[in-house]
Amino acid sequence: MARGHVYHVDGERKVAAPIHAHWYSERGIRELNERLRAPPVTLRFQGIARDLAPAARSSFTPAFVALTREVMAAMIRKTAPLIAGHLRNYPFPEFDSDRFASPTGRAASERYLEVLRRNDGSFRPKRIPRRSALPPIVIVGTSRSAESLRMHCLSGRTIAYAQLENQRGAAHADYCLDITAVGAESALSLLDHWWDGKDAAGEHHTQGAYDTLFHEAVHRICDLANPFGPQYGPKGSAKEHYWMEEYEPFAGAVERILIAHLAQGRERGALRRRLSG
Repeated sequence: MARGHVYHVDGERKVAAPIHAHWYSERGIRELNERLRAPPVTLRFQGIARDLAPAARSSFTPAFVALTREVMAAMIRKTAPLIAGHLRNYPFPEFDSDRFASPTGRAASERYLEVLRRNDGSFRPKRIPRRSALPPIVIVGTSRSAESLRMHCLSGRTIAYAQLENQRGAAHADYCLDITAVGAESALSLLDHWWDGKDAAGEHHTQGAYDTLFHEAVHRICDLANPFGPQYGPKGSAKEHYWMEEYEPFAGAVERILIAHLAQGRERGALRRRLSG
């Protein structure tokens, strides 16, 4: 699976060197999760481990990552028809991001894209195999930037720590070309829900954490489906976030689906049940 990526930064073509094959493996993903874990999440893991049988402690990290991927997959399945239609509205790279972020700009972009697609199939969204929709490398509970990991730190068998960005208190979840890094705050909210079974409407903002898991998966779908290739840089990022989080009626429909999923409570306490039997 080790491969490079061609991407664009506000119209300029770039090539990212391959990630070492080790980091795509089960062992490599576990190593990344354990070595790059933020201090608050590490302390929470240690507290939970005290309640586990010794045999279950080694399974904690793989189980947490696996459940994260399962929830991401469930969110994508529930919203797949919406996403498939919405990808046809993905903004043309040359459109100014400020103009696109308005009903008038959206309508202009949609009309332009429709004309292009009627005359040239290369402007249509690419098909995405179901098995490819999820990011292959998922790191949960880190303060490290996915961009610094992808672009600078994982080309060899060991992590290049000197090139690694630490976002510390401002850590957030992000996605960059095969890597999703879910921040510490979201990970703690997920642990509250998946381990302690706390209500999704509680003070730790479980809904926000689920929004994060959904949107980071959609970043990858954008990279795979966009006929213009992965778009990065200030303009590309601004358009993509607006397209995902504010573009109506898509954004409101996604929010309702996520709330309905949380209301079912399927993951409440699921991690504890898996590890405690």
